Amino acid sequence: MRTIAVVNQKGGCGKTITSINLSAFLAREQRRVLLVDMDRQGHATLGLLADAVQPSRTMYEVFLRDASRQPTGLGDVIRTVRENLDVAPADILLSAISETLAGLVGREDILSDAIASVEGHYDYVVVDCPPNVGLLTFNALKACSEAIVPMDPSFFSLHGLGKLLETIDVLAKETDHHIAARVLVTLYSGRSPFVKAVVDEIRRHLDGRHFDTVIRYSVKLAEAASHGVPIAHYCRHCAGFDDYQALATEVLQQEATMPKGERVTIKGSATGASTGDDCAGPSAPAVTSAGVMFTIEAPDAERVQLAGDFNNWTLDGNEMEAMGGVWKKVVKLPPGRYRYRYVVDGRWRNDPLNAAVEPSPYGGDDSVLVMDERVAG
Repeated sequence: MRTIAVVNQKGGCGKTITSINLSAFLAREQRRVLLVDMDRQGHATLGLLADAVQPSRTMYEVFLRDASRQPTGLGDVIRTVRENLDVAPADILLSAISETLAGLVGREDILSDAIASVEGHYDYVVVDCPPNVGLLTFNALKACSEAIVPMDPSFFSLHGLGKLLETIDVLAKETDHHIAARVLVTLYSGRSPFVKAVVDEIRRHLDGRHFDTVIRYSVKLAEAASHGVPIAHYCRHCAGFDDYQALATEVLQQEATMPKGERVTIKGSATGASTGDDCAGPSAPAVTSAGVMFTIEAPDAERVQLAGDFNNWTLDGNEMEAMGGVWKKVVKLPPGRYRYRYVVDGRWRNDPLNAAVEPSPYGGDDSVLVMDERVAG
């Protein structure tokens, strides 16, 4: 199950429109999709249930912690919109959650726990975040492994984008939760040299961290939302339909690069590598009596380093040792899930012998491994 936060602390950038229409097009492609509305304005709810009866229970009840009442699960508030598309609605009551939960231990993990309760019921969970960086947004970022950052091509958006990426980086450092964030240009008119220059700037500085799709300005998108209908079911012959269909296609194409199990687990010799104290040649990470052996073949390299979340992605002091063209390093790792890369003569690359990869928030892909508790022991 892929979890995607649609996030930007700046309002008016097409965040909710993106959440609604991406979800709808994914559903049209036979993916089971849940859209979680985390904005107290409830615009994603209105954009899908405009003519429906006001929901009796919303995400407010999911977050509410009251010893005098039975907890409300995410499944208790979900409403069906159409085939393959459900929504977990929100309303203005969400604005009181930050104060209500002040001081509560674990309050930043409430959404993570809620989404875990519907694991297996959906292929995608899309979270529409509020236009600020607070408790609700932090919950969304911790609950998701990917983020789409809609951005209108303006000076203020460029400034805010840097701040948002800093927030995501801080989250990774403080909680060891990494998010693959990609920027989506929205509200694109293309009529002025400045707008084109902003888009060129994004693509130049965010190589690998932006979508190729650009969402053009289309009044039909606003019209569809006012009728409580995604553009996919409102107007087929407009820029909004074409662009969000292209975005969904681009998101779906990422499935092909993701390992089916989403991770590789080291269980003895499950990687196909020797579990002895040495490895004759390059292999995926293998367990030895001294720790996990990382190896990569680079006969022409002058320097190879190993960086990962287990050493805070630090290169200094993490040199690998060359043995006949194969570079090796043993790292003691406790049970857990890890991301890593090799740095060959200053060039970052994932492990060519490990098929388990996931998009890095810094561009490209990180290799992924999981230390099985029994093996680590």
